[in-house]
Amino acid sequence: MMNRQYITGMALGVMSSGVAMAGEAYSSGGDFLENLPGRGLSGARGLFGGGGSGVGSGAPILGEGWDVTAAAGISLAQGNADSVAYSLQGLATYEGEHWEGLVGAEYFFSENEGVTGSDSIRVFGQGQRLLTDRIYIGLAGQYLRDRVADLDYRVDTAGVLGYHLIKNDRTTLSIEAGPGYTWENQGGNEDDYASLRFAQRFEHQINKRSKIWQSAVFTPEIEDFENYNLIIEAGLDVLLTQQWSFRTGVRYLYDNTPAAGQQSDDVTLTAGLAYALGGFPDPAEEARATLKPDRAAPEVAALGWTTTAALGVSLAQGNSDNLSATLSYDSAYRTATDEFFLNGSYTYGENDGESSVDALRVGTRYNRLLSERLYVGAGVDYLRDDIADLTYRITGTAYAGYYAIKNDTMSLAFEAGPGYLAEESGGVSDDYVSLRAAERFSWIIGPRTTFKQDAIVDAEPSEWSNWVLTATAYLDIDLTDNLSWRLAATYVYDNEPVNGLEEADLTLTNGIAVQF
Repeated sequence: MMNRQYITGMALGVMSSGVAMAGEAYSSGGDFLENLPGRGLSGARGLFGGGGSGVGSGAPILGEGWDVTAAAGISLAQGNADSVAYSLQGLATYEGEHWEGLVGAEYFFSENEGVTGSDSIRVFGQGQRLLTDRIYIGLAGQYLRDRVADLDYRVDTAGVLGYHLIKNDRTTLSIEAGPGYTWENQGGNEDDYASLRFAQRFEHQINKRSKIWQSAVFTPEIEDFENYNLIIEAGLDVLLTQQWSFRTGVRYLYDNTPAAGQQSDDVTLTAGLAYALGGFPDPAEEARATLKPDRAAPEVAALGWTTTAALGVSLAQGNSDNLSATLSYDSAYRTATDEFFLNGSYTYGENDGESSVDALRVGTRYNRLLSERLYVGAGVDYLRDDIADLTYRITGTAYAGYYAIKNDTMSLAFEAGPGYLAEESGGVSDDYVSLRAAERFSWIIGPRTTFKQDAIVDAEPSEWSNWVLTATAYLDIDLTDNLSWRLAATYVYDNEPVNGLEEADLTLTNGIAVQF
């Protein structure tokens, strides 16, 4: 009986928590899309944009002065543990000589084991006029519906007066304040009241590809300052290509008067991708003179040591408590005649205090090249999976392999051979002779993009119905020479799972990888 688990990592911009969803704040400042590099109102002209101090703006889509950005994210696990989280976002901004404006919409949804963790929609807009280079006035408005927070609707409007304390090509620090009015229906109680809005925004351009940002928004009721909301966000934006950017951040939300049965505070760690319809400028065009050598072209099977460690984390604390973390390690050593591989991973997931993933996997392989393409090898794999009721599984294999494709940018290999498997699954110990067939593919798509995929079938020859298929794939997009963003997918089919468990598991995850 062979079982596999799903693994979880950082959702692509989606991780639910309380009143506000991951990657967005329901006040009119500090929004996921509004803070993307080169999108939204200029960081030198408002509290919710990166254009002025960001990496720039692409070609106009709707006309002169307009920029349009769209983002989508998904995290998925199906099988013995079912969870899904996704987001859809859109933003259009305008910047003229004296006027600036934006309009946007967002939808966030997540579900774990049939329990909804987030279900939120938000529509927002703001317009403002520059009075001087540093002073501006404007109007802001938004609509928010959040079913998990028992919020049927909240409509906020505010007039604001803003000032840029710091305003240069690399750094901006802005503050704004103004009166407003709020209508809401939360927990079945309708209310409306005069409110105030205080906001602060900071951005700093680290280099031509990276930007850090931080924002805080405080919105109290004028007649009752105990009725307030506070949002604090901070994060890092990194350009991946001319159209794509990567963001990771942390958000703290405090609602001093939540609906009955809801907690006041939420903490969320997020990561996400965004696509600019007009494109970001090519950072290489802005490169400065340097004495550093040009980056060496990557190779699929470079000689010597190559080591990569990857970490994926998603976190939500408050009205919905979720934690998932994946740590992996891959090391390879190659000479003209030998190949050695060592890999390991540990995955842990928890949902409202109950473990959903707890698995440890370690594997090693050695290949001896008989020719440029033909090789023989041996390997050992270890797996422990508490959720699949697998105490241990140890598999030793010997095999012959052949590189059908082998060049600097692409390799495709096939392997087959006998093995021996010992396991304890569902409290029952077993051991038997096994057979393994494997396929391994690597492709360097471009200077900063790498794709790898493999598929492995382990079967018991004396009982062919006892077999497991494991297929994995991941895409690495380099953020720097040593740091990359990783999107990974895993599909596992166990033809004879432990009683009560499903046969198939499908997982989509992402995280950060570091190459040594």
